[in-house]
Amino acid sequence: MSAANAPSSLEQNKRLILRWFDEVWNQGRRETIKELFAAECVLHDGASAYRGPEEFTAFHDRLRAEFSQFSVRPIVSLAEGDLACMRWNIEFVHTASGRPVQITGISVVRVRNGQFVEAWQNWDTAGLAAQLANENPRTGNPA
Repeated sequence: MSAANAPSSLEQNKRLILRWFDEVWNQGRRETIKELFAAECVLHDGASAYRGPEEFTAFHDRLRAEFSQFSVRPIVSLAEGDLACMRWNIEFVHTASGRPVQITGISVVRVRNGQFVEAWQNWDTAGLAAQLANENPRTGNPA
């Protein structure tokens, strides 16, 4: 590929976050965590923080033990400077109940040398809890 056709760093960063969600969540490839989540990376997830690939892998494994059949679909991805952001939709199955659930979220990552060095995410935990409790997430009433 010529330099004129090479993707910009912004495009590379967007591709990186898309690759992360496809490989880590859709495909369940734990090795991608070690490849893309830098040793010094901190993921800020609401009140929780996951530091380094080992802590993130433990978080990943807990979610994959509770849920299966992950299907993350990007809604929009953006990049500016060293940041990439993706608004996403995820569908999965609560393993214990067999109940399908769907939530949305946003993830922002800071990229350096092809790895995530800091990340923030926010996702619809209330909607997830309501679906698992079999409530209408908008009204709180039984579905």
